[in-house]
Amino acid sequence: LYNSLYFTGGSWIEMARLDSMKMSSTANDFTLQFWISGGEVDTNEAPALFSLTDESGTIILSLLRDPNVNNRLTTVIKSQVISKDINNIDFSNSGNFYLISVVFSNNDNVKVYIDSTLLEMNLSNTINFDSEMLIVGAIANEQRTTLENFWYGYIDEIRLWNTALVDSTIKFQTEHPDKLGDHYRYTDINGNEIPSYLDSLIGIWRLNFENP
Repeated sequence: LYNSLYFTGGSWIEMARLDSMKMSSTANDFTLQFWISGGEVDTNEAPALFSLTDESGTIILSLLRDPNVNNRLTTVIKSQVISKDINNIDFSNSGNFYLISVVFSNNDNVKVYIDSTLLEMNLSNTINFDSEMLIVGAIANEQRTTLENFWYGYIDEIRLWNTALVDSTIKFQTEHPDKLGDHYRYTDINGNEIPSYLDSLIGIWRLNFENP
């Protein structure tokens, strides 16, 4: 029932530089989310779901699936590689969609969730990002001097938040794929609008195209 983009290698999406999407100059917390499923992989390179890569080719942050192990995710932080085998997921079945959430900032350690489960990957690294472009579907930099590890599989939706989403919010979104929160707006007892994490949604790319 969902429209999705299907990546078969050699394709990627270029978004803006991450620092240009801050809500303010002091906002340094981000959550990047994807609704994805797997697909047939025709490469021995690990397909990258996204990457932040600097001009020299150093990977600041990236998340990849293993080309040969269908339940393995690999996180790369400042070129440090950490892999995790996850129970109850199977990227070989294209009918299984998962919510991937990556929470990162320059003040706290990186967190990776699959659906509502926080992966214990010992990611004791903060991210100091400057002007890296957000690339979806490959490891690449803005200059394209690095362009590799293309994604294989479906991407149904991409969300970028300028805040660190909490466990309960990610759990709600996992259980309700068509909703961002349990209320459209939050109000106090007098009906006045209360600021919430919904105000920090920088972008949402639903990737629903009626035509090729």
